[in-house]
Amino acid sequence: MTRLGTGALVWAGFDGATVPGALLEAIRDGKIGGLVLFAFRGNVRSKDQVRGMLREAQDAARRGGLPPVPVAVDQEGGSVVRIGYRAVFPSAMAIGATGDPALAEAAARAVALGLRADGITVNHAPVCDVNVESRNPVIGTRSFGDVPERVAEFAAAWVRGSERAGVASTPKHFPGHGDTSQDSHFTRPDVAADRATLERRDLAPFRAAFAAGAATVMSAHIRYPALDPDAPATISRPILTDLLRRELGFAGLSMTDSLDMSGISDVSIDDVVVTGLEAGVDAMMVTSGLDRQLAAAAWIADRVKPERVREAIGRAATFRERFGGAEPVEFADRAARDLSAEIAERSITHVGPPLPRLDAQVRVAYFPPKSASPVEELATPANVLEKELRSRFGDRLRFGADGSAPAGDGVLVVCSTNATFQPEQAARVRQLLADGGVLCATRSPYDASLVPSRPALLSYGDVPVSLAALAQALAGARPAAGRLPVRLP
Repeated sequence: MTRLGTGALVWAGFDGATVPGALLEAIRDGKIGGLVLFAFRGNVRSKDQVRGMLREAQDAARRGGLPPVPVAVDQEGGSVVRIGYRAVFPSAMAIGATGDPALAEAAARAVALGLRADGITVNHAPVCDVNVESRNPVIGTRSFGDVPERVAEFAAAWVRGSERAGVASTPKHFPGHGDTSQDSHFTRPDVAADRATLERRDLAPFRAAFAAGAATVMSAHIRYPALDPDAPATISRPILTDLLRRELGFAGLSMTDSLDMSGISDVSIDDVVVTGLEAGVDAMMVTSGLDRQLAAAAWIADRVKPERVREAIGRAATFRERFGGAEPVEFADRAARDLSAEIAERSITHVGPPLPRLDAQVRVAYFPPKSASPVEELATPANVLEKELRSRFGDRLRFGADGSAPAGDGVLVVCSTNATFQPEQAARVRQLLADGGVLCATRSPYDASLVPSRPALLSYGDVPVSLAALAQALAGARPAAGRLPVRLP
C-alpha cells in the first residue's frame, strides 16, 4: 500500500452537496484521510448526488496515488438519521423493545448494505451507552436500554451485522454517555460513578462490541473522575491507552467524536489534536473549519511523538485498506423497508391499564417536536401520523396538530413528544389526561411516567415506520407486544 502521512489521521466534514475544491486537493495531497457526511449541512440530497459527490472524492485520492478514503455517516435509526432516501429504521431502543437481538443484526446488515451501495463504508453506530439516567437529553432512545447485559447483547449483534456486510461499525461513546443529564454537544458532562460501577455497567457493551469484531470506537467528550481526574476521555491517556488498549485489548481504530462540540471546545483545536493523538486517538474528527482541517496534519507531524504517529498511521492504513470508499452498486432495499416495518410493529409497547376500545370518534392531541429531523423525508411527523391514523379511523378521527384537544365526545389520545424534558408540555399532558384517555409517547418512553394511571403506547421514536406501527396498535390491528427496555421513574 502507498505510504500514508499524518493527513490519514484527519477526517473532515464540509457544507454543501459537493466536496469543496480545497478539500478535494487535500485528499489528493494526503492531508485528509476520511470524510464525514451530515444531512443538516446539505451533504445528502439524493442517491445520485451522494454517489457523484463521493466519486469525485475518490478520484481525488486516485490522482494522488492514494487508496480510497473511508466515508462515514451516523445512521443509527430513530432520531439520528443522515440518509433518508434508503430504508429508515426505528431507534435502537425500539429494536431493544422487540427483545430479539437477531433483529438488531438484521437491521445493521440492511443499513450497511444500503450505505455501501452508495459508497459509504463507515457507520457511527451502535450506541453502546446504557441509558440509566431518565433525564439524559442526548442518548435516550439512541440506547438499546438500561440493562448492561441486554445493551451488550444488542450492540454485539449490530456490530456483527454491519461488519459482515462490509461497513465499519463504531461503538460509541466510550467509555459511556448513559449516566449523564447533560448533552456533550453543549457542555462537558461528568460521570461520577466509581470504577466498579463503570466496569459492571458502562464497559460491558463495549467489551461485547469489541469481541464481536468492531473495527472502530468513538470516544466521549466526558470526564470520568474514577478513570482520569483531569482530562475528558477525548484526550485521556488513562482512558484511551491504559483502559481501551491495555485492559480491554481493543486493536482497531480509535476516533474522536466531532471536535466542534462544546464538550471539548474549552481546549484549543490544535491542542486537542496533539493531546488526543498522544493519548491514543488514531482519527481526529475535525468536522468544520477548512483552515483547521488543512493544518491538522502539520500539527500532528510537528508536535506528536514519531512513535505514536507511526502507530496511529499503521492502524489508519489497515483500516483504509479494508474500509476505503466502495464503488457504488445497484441496490434495491424493499426487503430492508419490510424489515424496518416489522421491527417497528414488534417494538410498540403497552404500559399501564388496558387500552379502551376506539370504535367511536377518536380525538388526537399531538404535540409537535421542538426539533425536527434535518432529513427532508422525516421532517413532518405530524403529517405522517395523521395520515396513518386517518387510514384506520377514517372520518371518526379528529386531529389537533398543535397540542390542542379537538372538540367532541370520543376517547382522547394525547401524543407527547419528549414531554419529560419540556415542563410546559408535561403539565399540559397531565391536564389533558386528567379525566381519562390514552397517552402515546412518540419519542421518550419516560413520558409514560407523567400519567401512570392512564394506558400508554410507546413507539421510541417518530420515524415513519414507528408512527405507522403506533397507529396500527392504537387501532387494535396488531397487539402492542414490545417489552419495556428501561425502568420508568
